[in-house]
Amino acid sequence: MVAKTKIKTEAEKSKVVKLTSVGNKVKPKVAPAVTMGKKAKQPIYIGGVSQKSILYFTKNLSILLRTGSILSESLQVLNSQLKDRLHVILTEVILDVEKGIMFSDALAKHPKVFPDLYVNIVRIGEESGMLEKNLEYLAEQLDKNYQLKKKVIGAMIYPMIILGGTFVLGICLAVFILPKIAEMFRSFKVKLPWTTRLLIGISDFIQNQGLLALVLFVVMVLAVMYLRRLKFIKPYSHRLILMLPVLGNVSKHFNLSMFYRSLSVLLKSGVTIDEGLRVCTKTTSNVTYQNFIMKTYDRIKSGETLYGELQSNGRLVPATDTQIINVGEASGTLSDSLAYIATIHEDELNDITRNLSSILEPILFIFLGVVVAILAMSIITPIYSITDQFH
Repeated sequence: MVAKTKIKTEAEKSKVVKLTSVGNKVKPKVAPAVTMGKKAKQPIYIGGVSQKSILYFTKNLSILLRTGSILSESLQVLNSQLKDRLHVILTEVILDVEKGIMFSDALAKHPKVFPDLYVNIVRIGEESGMLEKNLEYLAEQLDKNYQLKKKVIGAMIYPMIILGGTFVLGICLAVFILPKIAEMFRSFKVKLPWTTRLLIGISDFIQNQGLLALVLFVVMVLAVMYLRRLKFIKPYSHRLILMLPVLGNVSKHFNLSMFYRSLSVLLKSGVTIDEGLRVCTKTTSNVTYQNFIMKTYDRIKSGETLYGELQSNGRLVPATDTQIINVGEASGTLSDSLAYIATIHEDELNDITRNLSSILEPILFIFLGVVVAILAMSIITPIYSITDQFH
């Protein structure tokens, strides 16, 4: 039987979605109980679960548990209002929870939706009786990660538009303009520079073998996407990204903030530092930092301090970070120190992304200038050769 839930404050009541009044008490609008026998047929949803959906689910679950609702009831309340793939996954989680399986173990069956970081924080919360508090920490972490990723993606839109426009301009020149100029050059039988011959060759290939050119372009894009995912390629490509002038700083601040924030939340929720480091290897996107964190985990297991290991990797970790972590370890406030450093890197990343368009503009203009100069010289030089024939 579903327990009645009593909402403590009007502010909290407004945060919990779709509640209905029953008498003088407030009762959640609970979905029909999940049957323990044959599973009901679930609708098929295309696509995965967005990070935003996980964030809202975690926030609302924390609020429901804080108001006194039991776990299975809270999950049913939230699941009744979902209409995406997360609805199917939570239905399976509810079934497992009602069978007596721990919530964290039920979540662990869906690693693509609930990663190790999520599962470990939930597990510690269950074991310590502070699940709603740990979910609150987790929601804060997910919110910061979501905002951070959104800013990085938003900052990359401008340069991608410029590069895409340059590519479209080149295709238009090759298809509509160069064929007409090439006919004129051939009629005068002048010696053409190698850049002109290259451009005319590309133009002729697109004109005569358009379908083959399109197929080759698609194959090339797919090949690049495939190579990016190969494990033996990633260490080299990710190391190269860190060496680039602007993108290197973005990647460095992003990965460090994700690492520090994740480890801070794990330590605050009760996870040991060695287990926290193991989980954090999957929270960073750059393989160089993943390998560094795994190496740090091995050294911590053998008795080294976090400060000592970070200090020996000055290329990846700034000296100010290691000093603050040293103070945090000595004073027993490591989780707070990590959260503080994460905020510093997030602020640095915010400054970079906010000014990224003005930082990249000189680089993009130089690139466009080189492209235009090559095109101009490829067309103008043969024209000078033709005019010389009339003198």
